[in-house]
Amino acid sequence: MLTLEQQVTQRLTRLYILALTAVAILSIAGQVLIQESLEDTLNDAHVVNIAGRQRMLSQRLSKMAILLTNTDRFSEEARFYQKDFGETLALWSKCHEGFLKGKLEVEREVGVKNSSKINQMLHELNPVFLKIKTQLELILNHQASDKKKVLEEILTNERLFLNKMDLIVFQYDLESHERVNRVRNIELFLFVLTISILLLEGLLIFKPLAAYIKEVISKLINSEEALQQKNQELSISNQKLTEMQRDLVKITEEKYELVRKEDNVRSSALMEGQEEERRRLSRELHDGIGQMLTGLRLHSEKLKSLPFANDKQRKTFEEHSKLIEETIEATRMVSFNLMPPILTDFGLGAAIRLLTEYTSQTSNIQVSYESNYGQTRLNSNLEVNLYRIAQEALNNMIKHSKATEAKVVLKKNKADIELNISDNGVGFDEKYVKKETIINNGLPNMQTRVRLLGGQMDIQAKSAKGTRITVKIPN
Repeated sequence: MLTLEQQVTQRLTRLYILALTAVAILSIAGQVLIQESLEDTLNDAHVVNIAGRQRMLSQRLSKMAILLTNTDRFSEEARFYQKDFGETLALWSKCHEGFLKGKLEVEREVGVKNSSKINQMLHELNPVFLKIKTQLELILNHQASDKKKVLEEILTNERLFLNKMDLIVFQYDLESHERVNRVRNIELFLFVLTISILLLEGLLIFKPLAAYIKEVISKLINSEEALQQKNQELSISNQKLTEMQRDLVKITEEKYELVRKEDNVRSSALMEGQEEERRRLSRELHDGIGQMLTGLRLHSEKLKSLPFANDKQRKTFEEHSKLIEETIEATRMVSFNLMPPILTDFGLGAAIRLLTEYTSQTSNIQVSYESNYGQTRLNSNLEVNLYRIAQEALNNMIKHSKATEAKVVLKKNKADIELNISDNGVGFDEKYVKKETIINNGLPNMQTRVRLLGGQMDIQAKSAKGTRITVKIPN
Protein backbone atom coordinates (compact mmCIF):
# COMPACT_ATOMS: atom_id res chain seq x y z
CA MET A 1 0.00 0.00 0.00
CA LEU A 2 1.32 3.42 -0.97
CA THR A 3 2.21 5.90 1.68
CA LEU A 4 0.38 9.19 2.01
CA GLU A 5 3.40 11.01 0.60
CA GLN A 6 3.48 8.69 -2.42
CA GLN A 7 -0.28 9.05 -2.95
CA VAL A 8 -0.02 12.83 -2.83
CA THR A 9 3.02 12.79 -5.14
CA GLN A 10 1.26 10.59 -7.72
CA ARG A 11 -1.89 12.67 -7.53
CA LEU A 12 0.03 15.92 -7.93
CA THR A 13 2.09 14.40 -10.75
CA ARG A 14 -1.04 13.38 -12.65
CA LEU A 15 -2.52 16.82 -12.16
CA TYR A 16 0.68 18.47 -13.26
CA ILE A 17 0.97 16.33 -16.40
CA LEU A 18 -2.69 16.94 -17.21
CA ALA A 19 -2.39 20.71 -16.71
CA LEU A 20 0.85 20.98 -18.70
CA THR A 21 -0.63 18.90 -21.50
CA ALA A 22 -3.69 21.17 -21.60
CA VAL A 23 -1.51 24.28 -21.73
CA ALA A 24 0.65 22.77 -24.47
CA ILE A 25 -2.42 21.81 -26.51
CA LEU A 26 -3.88 25.28 -26.07
CA SER A 27 -0.58 26.91 -27.05
CA ILE A 28 -0.22 24.70 -30.13
CA ALA A 29 -3.86 25.26 -31.06
CA GLY A 30 -3.45 29.00 -30.63
CA GLN A 31 -0.29 29.02 -32.77
CA VAL A 32 -1.93 26.92 -35.51
CA LEU A 33 -4.98 29.17 -35.39
CA ILE A 34 -2.83 32.29 -35.69
CA GLN A 35 -0.86 30.90 -38.64
CA GLU A 36 -4.02 29.85 -40.44
CA SER A 37 -5.61 33.21 -39.67
CA LEU A 38 -2.59 35.06 -41.06
CA GLU A 39 -2.66 32.94 -44.21
CA ASP A 40 -6.43 33.48 -44.60
CA THR A 41 -5.97 37.21 -44.05
CA LEU A 42 -3.29 37.36 -46.76
CA ASN A 43 -5.53 35.41 -49.12
CA ASP A 44 -8.53 37.63 -48.29
CA ALA A 45 -6.45 40.74 -48.94
CA HIS A 46 -5.35 39.31 -52.28
CA VAL A 47 -8.94 38.43 -53.21
CA VAL A 48 -10.21 41.90 -52.23
CA ASN A 49 -7.37 43.49 -54.21
CA ILE A 50 -8.15 41.39 -57.33
CA ALA A 51 -11.88 42.15 -56.95
CA GLY A 52 -11.15 45.85 -56.72
CA ARG A 53 -8.83 45.60 -59.71
CA GLN A 54 -11.67 43.98 -61.71
CA ARG A 55 -13.56 47.25 -61.36
CA MET A 56 -10.53 49.23 -62.55
CA LEU A 57 -9.96 46.84 -65.49
CA SER A 58 -13.59 47.21 -66.63
CA GLN A 59 -13.21 51.01 -66.69
CA ARG A 60 -9.91 50.71 -68.52
CA LEU A 61 -11.47 48.40 -71.11
CA SER A 62 -14.33 50.88 -71.60
CA LYS A 63 -11.82 53.68 -72.16
CA MET A 64 -9.91 51.53 -74.67
CA ALA A 65 -13.19 50.63 -76.40
CA ILE A 66 -13.96 54.34 -76.82
CA LEU A 67 -10.51 54.92 -78.35
CA LEU A 68 -10.61 51.84 -80.62
CA THR A 69 -14.09 52.66 -81.93
CA ASN A 70 -13.08 56.23 -82.71
CA THR A 71 -9.83 55.59 -84.59
CA ASP A 72 -10.40 58.59 -86.83
CA ARG A 73 -10.08 60.90 -83.81
CA PHE A 74 -7.74 58.88 -81.61
CA SER A 75 -5.51 57.12 -84.15
CA GLU A 76 -2.31 57.31 -82.11
CA GLU A 77 -4.02 56.21 -78.88
CA ALA A 78 -5.77 53.36 -80.73
CA ARG A 79 -2.48 52.01 -82.07
CA PHE A 80 -0.91 52.29 -78.63
CA TYR A 81 -3.73 50.45 -76.85
CA GLN A 82 -4.47 47.80 -79.54
CA LYS A 83 -2.13 45.16 -78.10
CA ASP A 84 -2.79 46.10 -74.47
CA PHE A 85 -6.55 45.82 -75.12
CA GLY A 86 -6.39 42.06 -75.76
CA GLU A 87 -4.14 41.40 -72.77
CA THR A 88 -6.33 43.45 -70.44
CA LEU A 89 -9.48 41.67 -71.69
CA ALA A 90 -7.85 38.26 -71.13
CA LEU A 91 -6.79 39.20 -67.57
CA TRP A 92 -10.25 40.60 -66.80
CA SER A 93 -11.93 37.40 -68.07
CA LYS A 94 -9.45 35.16 -66.22
CA CYS A 95 -10.09 36.91 -62.90
CA HIS A 96 -13.86 36.73 -63.36
CA GLU A 97 -13.74 33.00 -64.13
CA GLY A 98 -11.47 32.50 -61.12
CA PHE A 99 -14.06 34.13 -58.84
CA LEU A 100 -16.78 31.89 -60.27
CA LYS A 101 -14.67 28.71 -59.85
CA GLY A 102 -13.39 29.71 -56.41
CA LYS A 103 -9.74 29.59 -57.46
CA LEU A 104 -7.65 32.61 -58.52
CA GLU A 105 -4.41 32.07 -60.45
CA VAL A 106 -3.24 35.69 -60.75
CA GLU A 107 0.27 36.45 -59.38
CA ARG A 108 -0.15 33.43 -57.09
CA GLU A 109 -2.69 30.65 -56.68
CA VAL A 110 -5.30 31.49 -54.05
CA GLY A 111 -8.46 29.67 -53.09
CA VAL A 112 -11.49 31.97 -52.96
CA LYS A 113 -13.90 31.41 -50.09
CA ASN A 114 -17.21 32.21 -51.73
CA SER A 115 -20.20 32.23 -49.45
CA SER A 116 -23.67 31.42 -50.79
CA LYS A 117 -24.43 35.14 -50.91
CA ILE A 118 -21.28 35.92 -52.91
CA ASN A 119 -21.98 33.01 -55.27
CA GLN A 120 -25.45 34.41 -55.85
CA MET A 121 -24.04 37.91 -56.49
CA LEU A 122 -21.42 36.48 -58.90
CA HIS A 123 -24.08 34.59 -60.87
CA GLU A 124 -26.18 37.76 -61.04
CA LEU A 125 -23.09 39.61 -62.30
CA ASN A 126 -22.15 36.96 -64.88
CA PRO A 127 -24.79 37.89 -67.55
CA VAL A 128 -23.67 41.53 -67.41
CA PHE A 129 -20.03 40.40 -67.70
CA LEU A 130 -20.81 38.22 -70.71
CA LYS A 131 -22.63 41.08 -72.48
CA ILE A 132 -19.66 43.40 -72.02
CA LYS A 133 -17.15 40.68 -72.96
CA THR A 134 -19.05 39.80 -76.16
CA GLN A 135 -19.00 43.42 -77.33
CA LEU A 136 -15.34 43.86 -76.36
CA GLU A 137 -14.39 40.74 -78.35
CA LEU A 138 -16.18 42.18 -81.38
CA ILE A 139 -13.99 45.29 -81.09
CA LEU A 140 -10.86 43.19 -80.49
CA ASN A 141 -11.50 41.00 -83.56
CA HIS A 142 -12.57 43.99 -85.69
CA GLN A 143 -16.03 42.45 -86.17
CA ALA A 144 -18.06 45.40 -84.88
CA SER A 145 -20.20 46.50 -87.83
CA ASP A 146 -22.03 49.15 -85.81
CA LYS A 147 -19.33 50.60 -83.53
CA LYS A 148 -21.69 53.13 -81.96
CA LYS A 149 -24.18 50.46 -80.96
CA VAL A 150 -21.41 48.20 -79.60
CA LEU A 151 -19.97 51.09 -77.56
CA GLU A 152 -23.40 52.03 -76.21
CA GLU A 153 -23.95 48.40 -75.13
CA ILE A 154 -20.58 48.37 -73.33
CA LEU A 155 -21.12 51.68 -71.53
CA THR A 156 -24.71 50.80 -70.60
CA ASN A 157 -23.70 47.52 -68.95
CA GLU A 158 -20.48 48.91 -67.48
CA ARG A 159 -22.28 51.01 -64.87
CA LEU A 160 -24.35 47.98 -63.80
CA PHE A 161 -21.15 45.91 -63.66
CA LEU A 162 -19.42 48.53 -61.48
CA ASN A 163 -22.36 48.74 -59.06
CA LYS A 164 -22.58 44.95 -58.68
CA MET A 165 -18.79 44.63 -58.41
CA ASP A 166 -18.80 47.26 -55.63
CA LEU A 167 -21.29 45.14 -53.69
CA ILE A 168 -19.15 42.01 -54.20
CA VAL A 169 -15.99 43.80 -53.01
CA PHE A 170 -17.82 45.11 -49.95
CA GLN A 171 -19.16 41.59 -49.23
CA TYR A 172 -15.66 40.04 -49.55
CA ASP A 173 -14.31 42.70 -47.19
CA LEU A 174 -17.19 42.19 -44.73
CA GLU A 175 -16.75 38.42 -44.64
CA SER A 176 -12.99 38.85 -44.19
CA HIS A 177 -13.59 41.05 -41.15
CA GLU A 178 -16.07 38.53 -39.81
CA ARG A 179 -13.48 35.73 -40.08
CA VAL A 180 -10.87 37.88 -38.34
CA ASN A 181 -13.31 38.69 -35.53
CA ARG A 182 -14.20 35.01 -35.19
CA VAL A 183 -10.51 34.06 -34.86
CA ARG A 184 -10.03 36.88 -32.38
CA ASN A 185 -12.87 35.55 -30.20
CA ILE A 186 -11.49 32.02 -30.33
CA GLU A 187 -8.04 33.28 -29.41
CA LEU A 188 -9.48 35.25 -26.50
CA PHE A 189 -11.26 32.12 -25.30
CA LEU A 190 -7.99 30.12 -25.48
CA PHE A 191 -6.19 32.87 -23.61
CA VAL A 192 -8.79 32.92 -20.82
CA LEU A 193 -8.70 29.14 -20.65
CA THR A 194 -4.91 29.18 -20.43
CA ILE A 195 -5.01 31.74 -17.61
CA SER A 196 -7.63 29.64 -15.81
CA ILE A 197 -5.43 26.56 -16.07
CA LEU A 198 -2.48 28.55 -14.72
CA LEU A 199 -4.56 29.63 -11.76
CA LEU A 200 -5.60 26.04 -11.10
CA GLU A 201 -1.98 24.99 -11.29
CA GLY A 202 -1.12 27.57 -8.67
CA LEU A 203 -3.82 26.27 -6.31
CA LEU A 204 -3.59 22.52 -6.91
CA ILE A 205 0.04 21.97 -7.82
CA PHE A 206 2.45 24.79 -6.98
CA LYS A 207 1.25 25.38 -3.44
CA PRO A 208 1.12 21.67 -2.32
CA LEU A 209 4.48 20.94 -3.93
CA ALA A 210 6.06 23.83 -1.99
CA ALA A 211 5.34 21.89 1.20
CA TYR A 212 6.64 18.54 -0.03
CA ILE A 213 9.22 18.84 -2.80
CA LYS A 214 11.28 21.96 -3.53
CA GLU A 215 12.55 20.41 -6.72
CA VAL A 216 9.00 20.11 -8.07
CA ILE A 217 8.43 23.79 -7.21
CA SER A 218 11.49 24.74 -9.25
CA LYS A 219 10.21 22.76 -12.23
CA LEU A 220 6.80 24.36 -11.96
CA ILE A 221 8.38 27.83 -11.91
CA ASN A 222 10.28 26.98 -15.10
CA SER A 223 7.06 25.74 -16.63
CA GLU A 224 5.37 29.00 -15.71
CA GLU A 225 8.16 30.97 -17.37
CA ALA A 226 7.72 28.85 -20.51
CA LEU A 227 4.02 29.63 -20.51
CA GLN A 228 4.74 33.34 -20.14
CA GLN A 229 7.03 33.10 -23.12
CA LYS A 230 4.22 31.46 -25.09
CA ASN A 231 1.93 34.28 -24.05
CA GLN A 232 4.51 36.78 -25.28
CA GLU A 233 4.63 34.96 -28.61
CA LEU A 234 0.86 35.14 -28.76
CA SER A 235 1.04 38.85 -27.99
CA ILE A 236 3.55 39.36 -30.81
CA SER A 237 1.28 37.40 -33.12
CA ASN A 238 -1.62 39.63 -32.06
CA GLN A 239 0.48 42.70 -32.85
CA LYS A 240 1.31 41.32 -36.30
CA LEU A 241 -2.35 40.60 -36.91
CA THR A 242 -3.25 44.19 -35.94
CA GLU A 243 -0.61 45.51 -38.34
CA MET A 244 -2.06 43.31 -41.08
CA GLN A 245 -5.50 44.76 -40.40
CA ARG A 246 -4.12 48.30 -40.64
CA ASP A 247 -2.42 47.42 -43.94
CA LEU A 248 -5.69 45.98 -45.24
CA VAL A 249 -7.53 49.20 -44.33
CA LYS A 250 -4.82 51.24 -46.06
CA ILE A 251 -5.07 49.11 -49.20
CA THR A 252 -8.85 49.52 -49.21
CA GLU A 253 -8.56 53.31 -48.89
CA GLU A 254 -6.03 53.44 -51.73
CA LYS A 255 -8.36 51.33 -53.85
CA TYR A 256 -11.29 53.70 -53.25
CA GLU A 257 -9.10 56.69 -54.11
CA LEU A 258 -8.00 55.00 -57.32
CA VAL A 259 -11.64 54.27 -58.24
CA ARG A 260 -12.57 57.92 -57.62
CA LYS A 261 -9.73 59.16 -59.82
CA GLU A 262 -10.67 56.69 -62.57
CA ASP A 263 -14.27 57.99 -62.43
CA ASN A 264 -13.05 61.58 -62.79
CA VAL A 265 -10.80 60.69 -65.74
CA ARG A 266 -13.59 58.81 -67.47
CA SER A 267 -16.14 61.59 -66.89
CA SER A 268 -13.70 64.23 -68.11
CA ALA A 269 -12.93 62.24 -71.26
CA LEU A 270 -16.63 61.77 -72.01
CA MET A 271 -17.36 65.48 -71.52
CA GLU A 272 -14.45 66.51 -73.75
CA GLY A 273 -15.56 64.03 -76.40
CA GLN A 274 -19.11 65.42 -76.31
CA GLU A 275 -17.91 69.01 -76.67
CA GLU A 276 -15.59 68.10 -79.54
CA GLU A 277 -18.44 66.30 -81.30
CA ARG A 278 -20.70 69.31 -80.81
CA ARG A 279 -18.06 71.61 -82.30
CA ARG A 280 -17.70 69.33 -85.30
CA LEU A 281 -21.45 69.09 -85.88
CA SER A 282 -21.82 72.86 -85.43
CA ARG A 283 -19.12 73.51 -88.06
CA GLU A 284 -20.63 71.01 -90.47
CA LEU A 285 -24.09 72.54 -90.09
CA HIS A 286 -22.79 76.10 -90.49
CA ASP A 287 -20.22 75.50 -93.23
CA GLY A 288 -21.98 72.70 -95.06
CA ILE A 289 -25.77 72.61 -94.85
CA GLY A 290 -25.96 76.33 -93.95
CA GLN A 291 -24.01 77.36 -97.05
CA MET A 292 -26.08 75.10 -99.30
CA LEU A 293 -29.33 76.53 -97.88
CA THR A 294 -28.04 80.06 -98.42
CA GLY A 295 -27.24 79.17 -102.02
CA LEU A 296 -30.69 77.71 -102.41
CA ARG A 297 -32.20 80.96 -101.11
CA LEU A 298 -30.16 83.01 -103.59
CA HIS A 299 -31.32 80.85 -106.48
CA SER A 300 -34.87 81.19 -105.24
CA GLU A 301 -34.51 84.99 -105.19
CA LYS A 302 -33.44 84.89 -108.83
CA LEU A 303 -36.61 82.99 -109.72
CA LYS A 304 -38.73 85.71 -108.14
CA SER A 305 -38.06 88.02 -111.13
CA LEU A 306 -39.44 85.47 -113.60
CA PRO A 307 -43.11 85.67 -114.63
CA PHE A 308 -45.53 83.11 -113.13
CA ALA A 309 -48.23 81.43 -115.17
CA ASN A 310 -50.86 81.99 -112.52
CA ASP A 311 -51.41 82.97 -108.86
CA LYS A 312 -51.20 79.36 -107.74
CA GLN A 313 -47.60 79.13 -108.96
CA ARG A 314 -46.75 82.42 -107.25
CA LYS A 315 -48.28 81.24 -103.96
CA THR A 316 -46.40 77.94 -104.19
CA PHE A 317 -43.15 79.86 -104.81
CA GLU A 318 -43.80 82.10 -101.77
CA GLU A 319 -44.43 79.04 -99.56
CA HIS A 320 -41.25 77.51 -100.95
CA SER A 321 -39.24 80.65 -100.09
CA LYS A 322 -40.77 80.78 -96.60
CA LEU A 323 -39.85 77.13 -96.00
CA ILE A 324 -36.24 77.85 -97.05
CA GLU A 325 -36.03 80.78 -94.60
CA GLU A 326 -37.45 78.65 -91.77
CA THR A 327 -35.00 75.86 -92.57
CA ILE A 328 -32.07 78.30 -92.54
CA GLU A 329 -33.23 79.70 -89.19
CA ALA A 330 -33.70 76.22 -87.72
CA THR A 331 -30.22 75.20 -88.91
CA ARG A 332 -28.74 78.37 -87.39
CA MET A 333 -30.52 77.64 -84.08
CA VAL A 334 -29.28 74.03 -83.97
CA SER A 335 -25.71 75.15 -84.78
CA PHE A 336 -25.91 77.83 -82.08
CA ASN A 337 -27.15 75.34 -79.44
CA LEU A 338 -24.39 72.90 -80.30
CA MET A 339 -21.57 75.44 -79.96
CA PRO A 340 -22.27 79.20 -80.19
CA PRO A 341 -19.45 81.03 -82.02
CA ILE A 342 -19.84 83.97 -79.64
CA LEU A 343 -18.51 81.81 -76.79
CA THR A 344 -15.23 81.23 -78.63
CA ASP A 345 -14.97 84.76 -80.02
CA PHE A 346 -16.17 86.99 -77.15
CA GLY A 347 -16.16 84.80 -74.04
CA LEU A 348 -18.51 83.55 -71.36
CA GLY A 349 -20.26 86.80 -70.42
CA ALA A 350 -21.37 87.62 -73.96
CA ALA A 351 -22.43 84.01 -74.62
CA ILE A 352 -24.66 83.81 -71.52
CA ARG A 353 -26.16 87.21 -72.27
CA LEU A 354 -27.09 86.02 -75.78
CA LEU A 355 -28.44 82.75 -74.31
CA THR A 356 -30.80 84.62 -71.96
CA GLU A 357 -32.04 86.85 -74.79
CA TYR A 358 -32.65 83.82 -77.00
CA THR A 359 -34.51 82.04 -74.16
CA SER A 360 -36.75 85.09 -73.66
CA GLN A 361 -37.54 85.19 -77.39
CA THR A 362 -38.31 81.49 -77.80
CA SER A 363 -40.28 80.87 -74.59
CA ASN A 364 -42.92 82.48 -72.41
CA ILE A 365 -40.34 83.30 -69.74
CA GLN A 366 -38.78 86.74 -69.36
CA VAL A 367 -35.14 86.13 -68.47
CA SER A 368 -33.02 89.00 -67.11
CA TYR A 369 -29.24 88.99 -66.97
CA GLU A 370 -26.81 90.72 -64.59
CA SER A 371 -23.04 90.51 -64.53
CA ASN A 372 -19.88 92.24 -63.34
CA TYR A 373 -17.90 89.82 -65.47
CA GLY A 374 -17.03 92.27 -68.25
CA GLN A 375 -14.85 90.92 -71.04
CA THR A 376 -12.64 88.78 -68.82
CA ARG A 377 -11.56 85.53 -70.50
CA LEU A 378 -11.01 82.24 -68.70
CA ASN A 379 -9.60 79.01 -70.07
CA SER A 380 -11.81 77.47 -72.74
CA ASN A 381 -12.69 74.36 -70.71
CA LEU A 382 -14.00 76.45 -67.79
CA GLU A 383 -16.01 78.74 -70.08
CA VAL A 384 -17.58 75.84 -72.01
CA ASN A 385 -18.59 73.98 -68.84
CA LEU A 386 -20.10 77.07 -67.18
CA TYR A 387 -22.00 77.85 -70.38
CA ARG A 388 -23.34 74.27 -70.53
CA ILE A 389 -24.45 74.48 -66.89
CA ALA A 390 -26.38 77.68 -67.60
CA GLN A 391 -27.83 76.20 -70.80
CA GLU A 392 -28.94 73.01 -69.01
CA ALA A 393 -30.50 74.99 -66.16
CA LEU A 394 -32.50 77.20 -68.54
CA ASN A 395 -33.65 74.19 -70.56
CA ASN A 396 -34.89 72.50 -67.38
CA MET A 397 -36.63 75.71 -66.38
CA ILE A 398 -38.46 75.89 -69.72
CA LYS A 399 -39.52 72.24 -69.57
CA HIS A 400 -40.50 71.83 -65.91
CA SER A 401 -40.74 75.07 -63.91
CA LYS A 402 -43.89 76.73 -65.39
CA ALA A 403 -42.17 80.01 -64.52
CA THR A 404 -42.91 83.44 -66.02
CA GLU A 405 -39.77 85.21 -64.87
CA ALA A 406 -36.17 84.13 -64.36
CA LYS A 407 -32.86 85.74 -63.55
CA VAL A 408 -29.29 84.82 -64.42
CA VAL A 409 -26.41 86.44 -62.50
CA LEU A 410 -22.73 85.93 -63.39
CA LYS A 411 -20.26 87.38 -60.90
CA LYS A 412 -16.49 87.36 -60.71
CA ASN A 413 -15.49 87.42 -57.06
CA LYS A 414 -12.02 87.58 -55.59
CA ALA A 415 -11.87 83.87 -54.85
CA ASP A 416 -14.32 82.34 -57.32
CA ILE A 417 -16.66 82.64 -60.30
CA GLU A 418 -20.32 82.52 -59.20
CA LEU A 419 -23.29 81.64 -61.44
CA ASN A 420 -26.87 81.99 -60.12
CA ILE A 421 -30.01 80.90 -62.00
CA SER A 422 -33.37 81.49 -60.29
CA ASP A 423 -37.05 81.47 -61.35
CA ASN A 424 -40.52 81.99 -59.87
CA GLY A 425 -41.83 78.58 -60.97
CA VAL A 426 -43.41 75.67 -59.12
CA GLY A 427 -40.13 74.24 -57.81
CA PHE A 428 -39.87 70.51 -57.26
CA ASP A 429 -39.61 67.82 -54.61
CA GLU A 430 -35.94 66.86 -54.30
CA LYS A 431 -36.81 63.30 -53.19
CA TYR A 432 -39.05 62.87 -56.22
CA VAL A 433 -36.32 64.15 -58.51
CA LYS A 434 -33.77 61.73 -57.09
CA LYS A 435 -36.09 58.76 -57.46
CA GLU A 436 -38.01 59.44 -60.65
CA THR A 437 -36.69 62.11 -63.00
CA ILE A 438 -33.01 62.54 -62.31
CA ILE A 439 -32.13 61.03 -65.69
CA ASN A 440 -34.35 63.45 -67.59
CA ASN A 441 -33.80 66.76 -65.78
CA GLY A 442 -30.08 67.13 -66.52
CA LEU A 443 -28.99 67.60 -62.89
CA PRO A 444 -26.42 64.75 -63.02
CA ASN A 445 -24.66 66.38 -66.00
CA MET A 446 -24.53 69.72 -64.17
CA GLN A 447 -23.24 68.10 -60.99
CA THR A 448 -20.59 66.16 -62.92
CA ARG A 449 -19.32 69.32 -64.64
CA VAL A 450 -19.14 71.19 -61.32
CA ARG A 451 -17.28 68.30 -59.68
CA LEU A 452 -14.74 68.09 -62.51
CA LEU A 453 -14.12 71.84 -62.17
CA GLY A 454 -13.52 71.45 -58.43
CA GLY A 455 -16.49 73.65 -57.53
CA GLN A 456 -19.72 73.47 -55.53
CA MET A 457 -23.37 73.49 -56.58
CA ASP A 458 -26.29 74.31 -54.30
CA ILE A 459 -29.93 73.71 -55.31
CA GLN A 460 -32.81 75.30 -53.41
CA ALA A 461 -36.17 74.11 -54.74
CA LYS A 462 -39.32 74.60 -52.68
CA SER A 463 -42.79 73.97 -54.01
CA ALA A 464 -44.52 77.17 -55.16
CA LYS A 465 -41.42 79.23 -54.29
CA GLY A 466 -39.36 78.62 -57.38
CA THR A 467 -35.90 77.19 -57.87
CA ARG A 468 -32.46 78.69 -57.26
CA ILE A 469 -29.25 77.09 -58.49
CA THR A 470 -25.91 78.48 -57.29
CA VAL A 471 -22.60 77.33 -58.78
CA LYS A 472 -19.22 78.46 -57.44
CA ILE A 473 -15.98 77.62 -59.23
CA PRO A 474 -12.65 78.65 -57.65
CA ASN A 475 -10.41 80.97 -59.71
